[in-house]
Amino acid sequence: MLVGPSSSVKSSACLVLLKSLERLEGTEGVAHVIDPKAISKEAFFGLLDPNTLQWTDGLFTGILRKFIDNVPEEINKRHWIIFDGDVDPEWVETLDSVLDDKKLFLSLPNGERHSIPPNVRIIFEVQELKYAHCGTVSFSEVSTPEIILKHYLACLRHVPLEEGEEGTVRTPSETIQVQQDVADILQLHFSPDGLVVRSLEHAAELIVDFTRFRALDDLFSMLNKSVRRILNYNHAHMDFPMQSDQLESYIPKALLYAILWSFAGDGKFKGE
Repeated sequence: MLVGPSSSVKSSACLVLLKSLERLEGTEGVAHVIDPKAISKEAFFGLLDPNTLQWTDGLFTGILRKFIDNVPEEINKRHWIIFDGDVDPEWVETLDSVLDDKKLFLSLPNGERHSIPPNVRIIFEVQELKYAHCGTVSFSEVSTPEIILKHYLACLRHVPLEEGEEGTVRTPSETIQVQQDVADILQLHFSPDGLVVRSLEHAAELIVDFTRFRALDDLFSMLNKSVRRILNYNHAHMDFPMQSDQLESYIPKALLYAILWSFAGDGKFKGE
């Protein structure tokens, strides 16, 4: 179990470990990420029709079925089923038999019993341990916002952003150049006494249960969206791409917009 305030940190650590094991041992690693609270319990585990007694697998049981039935292409892989979200008693009780030493899947309404294959592991990413009672790997807030901001800028400069919903095809070179230009503009505002850190600390003083790293995750998502807008614009206007002076005008405004919504978007209006 991974425990900590930032979902992206836990997810990144998990995926890095999976890929490291793949390189070290030569066994392909596959991550199956599920948010159990995003779907109903029936859609998650499966449903037994009371009239026909026909069983229909859910998302989780459908994934497990491939391993249990020894699908040839899955046997020699390392599979991690990752539950990304806080543990809820409503669905986790069904997994009690999976999490004990025998690792038996006993709780399906159709009465099936299955042993979990040795190449399959179940991992929980949670923010707190309210309903958790098993081995944990805990991530505390030891990293400062400055370190997180520095890491984001480094990634922005060197790692091309994934394609957005528009699916516009771009070359890595044009993508990286724009990202580097944006990172250079953001650098000043990301400094220890810059706008982002000061806004973050001010929001933490005003908003109850404010989580700095979660707010930064939201900020980075919105900034990435702004960068994709620039990339899509340049791709659609290859003869007249956005110039440096236009970037210097646009990015600070996009940053202000992102700060307002990511740091205080769910806050209350004054006087409420």
